[in-house]
Amino acid sequence: MTEPTEVAPGIRVCPVRTPTLPPATHTNVWILGETALTVIDAASPWPDEQQRLFEHLQQLGRPVERLIVTHHHHDHVGGVVDLRDRLGGVEVLAHPLTAPRVGFPTVPLVDGETLDCGGLRVTAHHTPGHAVGHLVLQDAASGMVVAGDMVAGVGTIAIEPHDGGHLATYLASLDALRALRPTALLPAHGPVLHEADSVLAFYIAHRHGRTDQIRRALDEGGASTALGLAPRVYTELDPRFYPLAAVQISAHLIFLAEQGLVDERAGTWTLRDRL
Repeated sequence: MTEPTEVAPGIRVCPVRTPTLPPATHTNVWILGETALTVIDAASPWPDEQQRLFEHLQQLGRPVERLIVTHHHHDHVGGVVDLRDRLGGVEVLAHPLTAPRVGFPTVPLVDGETLDCGGLRVTAHHTPGHAVGHLVLQDAASGMVVAGDMVAGVGTIAIEPHDGGHLATYLASLDALRALRPTALLPAHGPVLHEADSVLAFYIAHRHGRTDQIRRALDEGGASTALGLAPRVYTELDPRFYPLAAVQISAHLIFLAEQGLVDERAGTWTLRDRL
């Protein structure tokens, strides 16, 4: 774990090691506030990282008034209970759709709600798609957005239908995030993304490009399962990762099905005009 780094007045980041998806190895814990602190995504399940995070917060010399989780995934909530208990039971805030998925009590934090985070005015925005209860938080003064897993400074964003991920919803949330005109994106993994609008535009274009690629693969190669499409779509991927790729392909196939462009029967997908 590195020392907390201030990226803007009252906004600090403290990466912690987590069992996240490679190539990422850490999750960023964002610490907001000047007079008091709000901690976002106390993520690590490992005692040594939990201890170091607690020590870093103590060194800042300000009370922690609340914890927030952006969403329910294990590499974002693994240290929440430990930190909550060390701090004497401070409130944990989360979107109501996240609450039943985390296994510990939370206080609702809803779309459009504004918090005073130790002198920072921070507004929560519901951005589902990667996760049903995903939240981002924008600081009014700097315009920066704590982006959770909407984008990544290292690695990619997974859309997992079996876990509530939904590509069309994610794309709509990217558009909504873009409409906030963030000055920078503060992701859960990797460095600060300063060219926020360009990053979001790329993410949107990349997803649509992948959808087109999958549609072409079905057109050229015929009906297939999601796993069968993996080597056609991810041509340079190590075959060991085809099952992970198939999950992402499934999200795009569902997106195409919702537009009436493909059909699925017993796990096999076919272009509609080939039926």
